[in-house]
Amino acid sequence: MTGALHPRMSITFVPAMAERLAALDWQCIAVSLDVDGYAVMSSVLSPEGCESLAATYAADERFRSRIVMARHGFGRGEYKYFAHPLPDVVASLRCAL
Repeated sequence: MTGALHPRMSITFVPAMAERLAALDWQCIAVSLDVDGYAVMSSVLSPEGCESLAATYAADERFRSRIVMARHGFGRGEYKYFAHPLPDVVASLRCAL
């Protein structure tokens, strides 16, 4: 995506998301990424928001493709790419980040 939103994406959450992201300790996040290869940003989404987003994983029609990691020699597990339109929270994160 090049900064433009898909026509059906809502941007209603972007200002609130931008505020939450701005409040994070980005220096600590950078150190965690350098040291551990990941960083936890626990205050960005509520537990309910995370559960709601995770619950979409079972809905195959929400995704454009599924990658089985072992098939590509990447280890165990799988991941999926959302189809458009993206869920509002994902579109908001994408815009705000």
